[in-house]
Amino acid sequence: MVDNYSIHKAKQVERWLAQHQQIELVYLPTYCPRANPIERAFGDVHDKCTRNHKRKRLRNLVADVVEHFRVNGPWQYKLSDFYYEPAVTEIVEQMAVDKRLKPAA
Repeated sequence: MVDNYSIHKAKQVERWLAQHQQIELVYLPTYCPRANPIERAFGDVHDKCTRNHKRKRLRNLVADVVEHFRVNGPWQYKLSDFYYEPAVTEIVEQMAVDKRLKPAA
């Protein structure tokens, strides 16, 4: 699953994916931080470290972020319940069916 950052749709990425058909990118909705664990991690870092900080040196702010991840770890973020909604599962399964039925270009 990827966000809609333009690099994910670059011609070089499309060529690579065409050569590696066992990999399929599933795009998240245009703006859906609830469904994107990295957005949740970024939001947490912003809330705990970078919002309204009083650091005068960037290296100290970076050290705060590093310490936050050391203590809290990025892997404590569970997937949003969004991923387990039956409607989402149905859409993902339908996308797989549609891709199999789509004639090769």
